Amino acid sequence: METSESITEIAHALVIAQGLIQNPAKASANPYFNSKYADLATVLDVVRPAFTEAGIAAIQTPSTADDGSIVVTTMLIHSSGQWIKDDISMGIAADSKNPAQAAGSLITYLRRYSLSAFANIAQQDDDGNSLEGNTKIIDRKREQADRELQEKTQAYKDAVAELQDSIDAIKDGIASNDLERACVAWCELTEEEKLSIWRAPSKGGCFTTQERAVIKSSEFRKANPKLEEEKAA
Repeated sequence: METSESITEIAHALVIAQGLIQNPAKASANPYFNSKYADLATVLDVVRPAFTEAGIAAIQTPSTADDGSIVVTTMLIHSSGQWIKDDISMGIAADSKNPAQAAGSLITYLRRYSLSAFANIAQQDDDGNSLEGNTKIIDRKREQADRELQEKTQAYKDAVAELQDSIDAIKDGIASNDLERACVAWCELTEEEKLSIWRAPSKGGCFTTQERAVIKSSEFRKANPKLEEEKAA
């Protein structure tokens, strides 16, 4: 928190203002969490008259931090010229479907809670519930993605283990430039088997990028006499 060189006047004014302020009514409903809360407008309706009577004005400005998080600066200015200000910030979920809407909601949330903290009032956490819910949804999606990756990785490992002899023959043939041997071994695999070992779900895999390039080349196909005979027929 930052302040003017002296805060004696604004401190006295805050004492007066807080004596006039009562906790805002929880008039708004959050159907997702079955709760009621005081929205920003309600908080302003409660805080503004008390602050005005005590000679205090509240200024709130949003900005963006270097890391992309949303920052709201709340500044209380007294008629004497003394002031108090502080920042509050929070990041937007990286997979937000509507970043602009998410930013607007977050700014409202930060404004409401920063102003409530300065005025020392309590309220039901509606946006906090929403943000917590979004975080839980993101966590569930991440857990689901991790499980799916683990399942695909295990399936890939099982396929490689089952077809290891064929894979070794293909890789050895390519390494020794014996493309006929490699192509024969490749063509003995079914299309389903080829797909199952072609590319690993994550980094790595039984074939290198160079080996896959060879397998996809026309030279590789031409190296198998049977394929050429079938083509000619």
